[in-house]
Amino acid sequence: MTDFSLVLIISAAVIGLVWLLAWFFIRVLQGEIDIGVNTALLILLAAILVVPFAMNFSAHMIANSMHSAGDAENPDAERKSR
Repeated sequence: MTDFSLVLIISAAVIGLVWLLAWFFIRVLQGEIDIGVNTALLILLAAILVVPFAMNFSAHMIANSMHSAGDAENPDAERKSR
């Protein structure tokens, strides 16, 4: 599995999680799901923390795929050839 496909899978999972949380909070606001205030705040805190973590992780994956070790040029070899 390439890094790009892994990024796509993780991005799709995060988008799905965000949609699931949005659906959940809409149902709570409409009164269809009855939970306590502390539970709602805990779920909201988890949702707020997941999004930046996923963005940071995917940024690292994209950066690693763009700057893989095999593509790096050896600057010392260029200097020696001069």
